[in-house]
Amino acid sequence: MKIGYACTPLLLPFKTTRRFQLKYYSEDILIKYIKENLDDLKNILIYNNSVSIKLFRISSDIIPFGSHYINTFNWSEYFKDELLSIGTYIKENNMRVSMHPGQYTVLNSPDNEIVKRSILDLSYQAKFLDSLGLNKTHKLILHIGGVYGDKPAAINRFMNTFLNLDNNIKKRLIIENDEKNYSIDEVLLIGTTCKIPVVFDNFHNFCFADNIYTLKEILTRVKATWALDDGNIKVHYSQQNSSKKKGSHSQTIIVLDFLNYYNNVKNFDLDIMLEVKDKNVSTIKILNVINELNGTVSIDELYNELDRYKLIILSYGENCLSKAVSILETKNSFIDLYSYIDTLLLSNQTPPFYNYSLNRAFKEMKESLIPKEISHFNKLYKENKYIGAKEYLFKLALRYNLPIYKSYYFN
Repeated sequence: MKIGYACTPLLLPFKTTRRFQLKYYSEDILIKYIKENLDDLKNILIYNNSVSIKLFRISSDIIPFGSHYINTFNWSEYFKDELLSIGTYIKENNMRVSMHPGQYTVLNSPDNEIVKRSILDLSYQAKFLDSLGLNKTHKLILHIGGVYGDKPAAINRFMNTFLNLDNNIKKRLIIENDEKNYSIDEVLLIGTTCKIPVVFDNFHNFCFADNIYTLKEILTRVKATWALDDGNIKVHYSQQNSSKKKGSHSQTIIVLDFLNYYNNVKNFDLDIMLEVKDKNVSTIKILNVINELNGTVSIDELYNELDRYKLIILSYGENCLSKAVSILETKNSFIDLYSYIDTLLLSNQTPPFYNYSLNRAFKEMKESLIPKEISHFNKLYKENKYIGAKEYLFKLALRYNLPIYKSYYFN
């Protein structure tokens, strides 16, 4: 079982989403942006591997204008060595990657021009994965699309379009249930008919709210759509943000809720993509929880994790940090530590000691800062621009490679 997140890790200076405006298009600019994106993709994968994250979704923006008619540059040949090096790293470290075309990639549109552009987008993303030298277990995830006032006709258009796709797309394409147009039953029907593996999204199923199937019932049916050479079943997992409207992803994964899910799915051969705001932070959280359930707890990592959460906990009061330390000293448990932190985060209150944590972070960094930087922080603080002040501290922590940049407080 692999656990992963999408596109851009938090608390790191890496991103693969560099883009520029079409009016400035030139091959020189394109080459520069592709190189920077590929360099950071490799950096992200190296980081992921260092913390045992083996599942990752690559941004569809990795190649700017990847499917646009203006881009006739042979990027796969120009960057052949870099791409194969990334692919080799993925294979040697038993990692799995995917891509997820966006909402405008629609195969069942009644507009043929939209369908043509969508196929170009899928072709580009399949080509990118092919250029890494990866087999078909590394997938492209797609929603079915719109309803357009006639769902049976829309389903037929999707199936007919799929059957006429090039094989390099078909071998990678997997389809996902969504929250308002296509239920898990409908996606399973399409997947079974066209022999397309199905991705089950628990949160979309919750939002669609059209069935009372158990997880085991759904995953048994989903598993039947996956062939052996497709790799493990892939699922998406997310939770409702308790303070926002239905359908909003949570800031972090709440451990006790995840454990209810995990206990129902752990006996299936699956990989879990977490769709959550704090991305790699929650991924590490869940990996630590699963390791504990499997009898492996690193005491050093337990205390390191507490240190990364320290400023967040302190923003709720010194007594809260004392309680967290007591939990570690008496239970040596990630699950208990995370559950306690989750109760603080779920209180939905503004942390009463937010400024205390901000000043604590500043004091830890102050000796490494120059007077001009200290003055700018103080100015932001006096103007009550606390979020800006925190963001400024994080920027400085990265600039000087100060250990505090790893603090989840800056998430």
